[in-house]
Amino acid sequence: MCSFETTEARPYEDRRQHRRVLTALIVEIRGQRRGHEVFQGEVLNLSRGGLGLRLNRRTELQVRWACQTSSSKEVEVLFRLPCDETLVPVEARCRLIWSTGVGQERSLMGLEVIEFLGDGQKTVEHFVAAQSR
Repeated sequence: MCSFETTEARPYEDRRQHRRVLTALIVEIRGQRRGHEVFQGEVLNLSRGGLGLRLNRRTELQVRWACQTSSSKEVEVLFRLPCDETLVPVEARCRLIWSTGVGQERSLMGLEVIEFLGDGQKTVEHFVAAQSR
């Protein structure tokens, strides 16, 4: 089940190339090796250029390992955006930009979108525009 909250982007995020909105969406992250392991986390903020994630610490370490051992250094993500009273799946290929532990149980991670699959970019742009009004 997905839920979301949105607010204005914080001032320190203004230097980013694309406008971000705050969310609370479930995300699945797939490594590109070893049977496509699937990890789960939460999208905290979203733009057409990237995602900010919150993961449990073990998942963060697994995703980092999946990126390091992949020849492409990429992961695939899948999340669902609420659009027009339905949940629309969005898939993208992403690159790990940063990660940091914030405690023993939780960590944060930033992914850069390399490519949206299908209509993912349009869906994200529509969602961000609607939340920014």
